[in-house]
Amino acid sequence: MTVLGLETATTTCSAAVVTEGGVAAEAHLHVPRVHARRLTPLVEDVLAHAECLPDDEEAGDRLAALDGIAVSMGPGSYTGLRIGVSTAKGWALAHNIPVAGIPSLEAHCARLLPFAAPGDVVCGLIDARRDDVYAAAYRVSAATDGASDRDLISHAETTALSVEDLPDWLGSVPERLWVVGHGGEKSRPVLRTAFDASLSVLAPADLPPSAAAVARRGRSRLLNGEADRLARLEPLYVKDVHATPAPPPL
Repeated sequence: MTVLGLETATTTCSAAVVTEGGVAAEAHLHVPRVHARRLTPLVEDVLAHAECLPDDEEAGDRLAALDGIAVSMGPGSYTGLRIGVSTAKGWALAHNIPVAGIPSLEAHCARLLPFAAPGDVVCGLIDARRDDVYAAAYRVSAATDGASDRDLISHAETTALSVEDLPDWLGSVPERLWVVGHGGEKSRPVLRTAFDASLSVLAPADLPPSAAAVARRGRSRLLNGEADRLARLEPLYVKDVHATPAPPPL
């Protein structure tokens, strides 16, 4: 199964093609507010470079050759999420491709699976302005039933909360606590006081959001028959959207 992944939940705009053999192509832009005009060209680039897709074809033909689309569905930037989810839904509808919405923080935390030990907790944090963060935490499971890969089990549900409330929300962390995401640095002092030596905060530049991680999670769900219904696939905002009205024309 060949899956296109889209990541637009933060300032990162990313697209990737993933197959059973791994990442066939991936491209990132770490620039704010470019998603609307750069996502489609970015996708066209990764489709053109993915050797698993038909050569010398138009972008639409390469899209039609995909077996699925996975999209980062939030929480995160309201505008970025709308762009990513609406793009995925449009292409899925036009080419009759199944789509899977993947929680943004789940995909981000899954990047730690090769490094975190079973029992460790991986917490994903996205800056939600002021003193707030979007947060989700997962415990790393041991491989079972002959499987070679570890996976994530929910430890604390996705939410938006004050940095000061993070320790109570996380609760007991018996092993190491890993923190990823752009909300990690502002949360470090509070988490350091609560968890001390068991805490590892990764710099966003060292582990940015990745469309390949979204595509991997989506591929697993699509292989299990867990495609989303397009009519019900909506961004996971967590916080209410507060739009600022445009000023009246002069």
